[in-house]
Amino acid sequence: EEDASKYAGPHRWQIHGWAKLVRRAWRYRAYTRWFEQACEHVDVHGLENLADIDGPCVFIANHSSHLDTMVTQHVLPESVRSKLFYGAAQDRWFVKGKKKLELKPWYQSLALGTFPIMRGGGAKALEYAHWLIQKEQHVFLFPEGTRATADHLGEFKHGATLLAMQEGVPIVPIYLAGLRDLRPKGSREVKRGRVTVEILPPVAFAPGSDVAAATQTLHERMSRVHAKYVQAEVFRRAA
Repeated sequence: EEDASKYAGPHRWQIHGWAKLVRRAWRYRAYTRWFEQACEHVDVHGLENLADIDGPCVFIANHSSHLDTMVTQHVLPESVRSKLFYGAAQDRWFVKGKKKLELKPWYQSLALGTFPIMRGGGAKALEYAHWLIQKEQHVFLFPEGTRATADHLGEFKHGATLLAMQEGVPIVPIYLAGLRDLRPKGSREVKRGRVTVEILPPVAFAPGSDVAAATQTLHERMSRVHAKYVQAEVFRRAA
């Protein structure tokens, strides 16, 4: 209880109509201007894989840069992003009274559409994510848990898999290529460049499926795409 008192949120008002209107009005300030500053061009593949989505789902992506959310906000259709909420580390972004925290918790919830997740918090960490799905909203999680610094995908945590299986909703994997070069972990400098976004087909796991095996399936699908882009980058540098 003492630890919980240090943190703000989640703010359930963020799904209300007035909050979504404010978020849309502030999108340029919160997202688009940073996207335009960093990205010269974005290639998007697989938008057709969203055509049959008619209810809430869990989006996942590899995580290599603070620009990841900016890019997904730009490329996803309004029908998705108007209901999209991103999980963010509670101990980094939702700390009460943290002087160095430029984006205050209320701004995170209202303008950015984020909600807090306590790292290492177990099943309780995703209670709010379950509530969002039950309210017909989409949830976006980064299953690696932190931004990658290596040339391979980090191990996936089971949270996204458990959330989707328990709520009976599909998972939509998204692969983001090129963003680590634009703003890698630990850097405040942004370098302009090209980005590729690949939206994979939704994955639905049957009730009672093995959670570890399901998470591994997601990791393998993302790893195959990752390997393709790593190989292309090796050839590009060699040329």
